[in-house]
Amino acid sequence: MSTVRAARLREPGPPPDPARPHRTGRHRPAGAVRALLPLLPLLAVVALAVAGPWLAPLDPGRIVAAPYETHGAGLLGTDGAGRDVWARFLAGGRPLVLIPLLATAVTTVLGTAIGVLAAYAGRRPAALVARLDTLLLALPPVLVLLVLLYGWGYHTGTLVTAVAVTGVPFVSRVARAATAQVLHAGYVDQAVALGDGPVAVMAREIVPNIVRPVLADAGTRLAVAVALTASAGFLGFGPDSPDWGAMISQNMEGVTLAPWGVAAPAAGLAVLTVSVNLGLDRLTARIAP
Repeated sequence: MSTVRAARLREPGPPPDPARPHRTGRHRPAGAVRALLPLLPLLAVVALAVAGPWLAPLDPGRIVAAPYETHGAGLLGTDGAGRDVWARFLAGGRPLVLIPLLATAVTTVLGTAIGVLAAYAGRRPAALVARLDTLLLALPPVLVLLVLLYGWGYHTGTLVTAVAVTGVPFVSRVARAATAQVLHAGYVDQAVALGDGPVAVMAREIVPNIVRPVLADAGTRLAVAVALTASAGFLGFGPDSPDWGAMISQNMEGVTLAPWGVAAPAAGLAVLTVSVNLGLDRLTARIAP
């Protein structure tokens, strides 16, 4: 039995207030729209990043004019190689959305499983996991990224592994602390008394009741994943692809001549990071009130 259902059984709802007008279903759509307004920037950025390569007016790798041309060379001019900045901007957001989403999903699932198992197993396993988390937290994320990039090369698996190694300890600590708070709740003791096994107790009684703190932390993990993915391109790893981080690195030399080559991808990264945090905070409040 979940916390919400148990609370409903124990505590009846407050009596209706005769002085307050009754709300009908006609007002619910407007309230739902207002609640989803903070998600619009996130949805817009994600939609633009995913559909951007199909919307690009030109081939992102095609040379269309002289380097750092600002007049008569597309909407945002050209970069240091004479390629259209607007086309490269539209084509460069997809990896910064899909790869961090995958990395955050892996990090959240793995960290939550480790934290819940450690807290449920007892004091000694929890202490051991806490020490391992502390050891991994001492590693700088960019250093871990550089080591993996030099050892394995630039590909999706490397970026996901870098995000997981640096993010799992945070998720594990959050899940372990949240599990410790609900571990001895009445509904957990009741499930154990009814003969449910450890897997069933963790899956049915514990995990659903720690969703909110885990999802709240997932917003931070996603922002860090975006930063690490962009850092790989900014540091010059990977192919010469239209990546927003790589665009900033490639166009820094001519920022005074053609500022849009740096300003456009930097603004895209900023809006993506901020909208991810604000949007997931609102989504967490809606999913797990």
